Amino acid sequence: MKKLRLVKTSVKKAAQRLFHCPVVIITLANGEVIKRGCGRSGMSEFDACLRCLYCGNYLYKKSPSLESMWFHFRWAREFWKVHNTHGRDFVNGVPVTGNAETLPYPCLPDLAESKPPRWFPYFLKYSDREFREYMLNFKTG
Repeated sequence: MKKLRLVKTSVKKAAQRLFHCPVVIITLANGEVIKRGCGRSGMSEFDACLRCLYCGNYLYKKSPSLESMWFHFRWAREFWKVHNTHGRDFVNGVPVTGNAETLPYPCLPDLAESKPPRWFPYFLKYSDREFREYMLNFKTG
């Protein structure tokens, strides 16, 4: 039978890798108020974001890899729900300015691909108008 052995670890080293989890309050279209973040020091680094170990909140890094951005973009699109109320567009209950569906119809089949398509970096970089112009040239070229 093995004996258990207690080992002390430095709490300061673990605390240096954790970041502050900001509190953000959002009001939805139906008047519901949603609070994200807990305000504690629990944000830990992952591939494309910082994620809170306490509440699950996440913040994307400034320059994640293209593959990582494509993965998160595809994952987020699975929960993308657009509706229009009183002439205003909402995505998952959150009001948006402009067009709620920013992805052109010919790009939708590419969401099943595991590798980012050729148009994805331009989608990230361009505005909606510039990206639609790029897609018109992309089809002819």
